[in-house]
Amino acid sequence: MKQNEAEDLEQEAVAWKPPVNEAEEAPAFEEKGTNVQQLTQALEQKAREAAEAQDRYLRTSADFENYRKRMQRDLGEFRKYANEQLALEILSVVDHLGLALKHAGAAEESTKGLREGIELVYKQLRDVLEKFGIKAFVAEGEQFDPAKHDAVMQEMTDKVPENTVVQVLQDGYLYYDKVLRHAKVSVAGKPQGEKAEAEN
Repeated sequence: MKQNEAEDLEQEAVAWKPPVNEAEEAPAFEEKGTNVQQLTQALEQKAREAAEAQDRYLRTSADFENYRKRMQRDLGEFRKYANEQLALEILSVVDHLGLALKHAGAAEESTKGLREGIELVYKQLRDVLEKFGIKAFVAEGEQFDPAKHDAVMQEMTDKVPENTVVQVLQDGYLYYDKVLRHAKVSVAGKPQGEKAEAEN
């Protein structure tokens, strides 16, 4: 029996643990809770930074894509209108050929061959210009538009409404959809008697 009692005492000694003071354990739990809060805050901060970085990346990517498209459009415009100055210079040649035709028509029958030759050159030159996007636009009979017409004269008449183009002195030309040269025109105005009546 003494042996049994000794074994029981040994088991009690092994199983026995000193009493735990709850006040001593509390700081460990608090320390773990604080550590979890710090980690959670750090994780939230990093998530915000990642979201901001993603947003900056998307904005930069969109800005670059817009820049690339704008550059392609500008390059296309540059290529399209690269010969604008050359075209403008050629137009004076077309004008002189047109004047030569006008005067040759009033000349005698002996200049018929010269007139036909000039007409052919004139037509060919206009065809070449149209091939490259340069064409004359109709101005006579149109309402005066400062974006397309230069008024160099005013003709007092009651045959057409006021501010109507009554005569084209020099043709205007478009280079694709852009006005290359304004048409020099004479514009209708109200005769003095009608102006006075309209004011009364």
